[in-house]
Amino acid sequence: MGESFPKPMRQRGRLFAWVLCVGVAFGLGVWGVFWFFVWPARTLRAAEEALRRNDPAVARDKLVRYVARWPNDEHALFLAAQASRRCDACADAERYLTALEQTGGPTEESRLEWALLGVQQGDFSDHEAGLRSAISRAHPEMATMAEALAKGYQVAFRWPESLQVLDGLLQRERDHVPALILHSTILGRVRQWDKALESARRAVEQAPQSGSAHRTLARALNELGHTRQAIYHYELALYYRPKDAAALLGLARALVDDGALDDAQRALDELLSLDAKNVAGLVECGRLALRRGKPAEAETFLHRAIAEAPWHREAHECLLTSFREQGRTREAAKAEARVADLQREDGIGGRLRLRARDNPGDVAVRWELWLWCQKHGQFEEGFGWILNLLRVDPLHAQAHGVLADHFEQAGQPRRAADHRERAARPGGG
Repeated sequence: MGESFPKPMRQRGRLFAWVLCVGVAFGLGVWGVFWFFVWPARTLRAAEEALRRNDPAVARDKLVRYVARWPNDEHALFLAAQASRRCDACADAERYLTALEQTGGPTEESRLEWALLGVQQGDFSDHEAGLRSAISRAHPEMATMAEALAKGYQVAFRWPESLQVLDGLLQRERDHVPALILHSTILGRVRQWDKALESARRAVEQAPQSGSAHRTLARALNELGHTRQAIYHYELALYYRPKDAAALLGLARALVDDGALDDAQRALDELLSLDAKNVAGLVECGRLALRRGKPAEAETFLHRAIAEAPWHREAHECLLTSFREQGRTREAAKAEARVADLQREDGIGGRLRLRARDNPGDVAVRWELWLWCQKHGQFEEGFGWILNLLRVDPLHAQAHGVLADHFEQAGQPRRAADHRERAARPGGG
């Protein structure tokens, strides 16, 4: 039998084990205090600070993890709803607001957030006049109201009003990054690229790690012919926001303009690896193949694009070029007839828009434009015409039905139910 340890050694061993247990217990206690008290408070403060400095993406990332751990924290739910809305994650915003009201009931703050969530999506209801009045009186929430209202005007294709609201906001908060990005985007829509470039540069100066800001600046630079600079900022956009489909497409187009066709192909390959049905990417692949003298390869991409979007004008025009370059006269004749049909349809769409412009109270032409846009893949414009129609006739049952379907598909059941109920009322609305 082996010899036992001397008594002093056994005592020291027991003392060491006791000290170790106490140390572990103390460490776990400190960790528990940090996990249950320090980390939550620190996370909420960081999220609030991110929202104050107009960085809702950072705030949202923190709050999603926080709410997953503490789903009944009313303040966190409110902040998560606000951050999600400002990131245009509107379905998440509705989900958080619903959970907030189920937990603690409606509040003045939650009611305002519900209103802003609708307004931001162009669903103004009866909130537009009240928000504009509050903004003019420098309401404490003026900035978030103005941001939501400007986004709503953009969705409704009311660009002059959106620019007016953004100009007012930027006079008060010159370095409001989301407002600068939206300002640049809308100026681009109205072809004021010099002004768009100025706003985008300011956004990047204030938020040099914002992928959205770099992408917006890259777009303006490329439109103004500064191709190399555009490529640089598209690459920065992808560094900060990998897998950004819009940045990949913009980079590919800029690289083509710069003659870097192999690099452009790699960018398009990455885009299609993320979304094999990306129509713009497929068309760009077809166009690039034509430029490289590979019409048969272009045809493959263009057929895939047309299968996804039969209305796509550029896809049909590029397919016609492909057939001609392959000497396939019979197929070229059919493609040429299809292009001519689409051009005639564009003429119809143009005449409808003129009628709508000249007849601001004409409900019927706005409904026709909605139908025309749906038929020809102009979904954003079509949605804008539905919103425009409801400004003329707030009781239009079919338009409310369209919005109900739209919000249902967008994952916003409460807003969908509201419009479904309006569509079912006698006389609509």
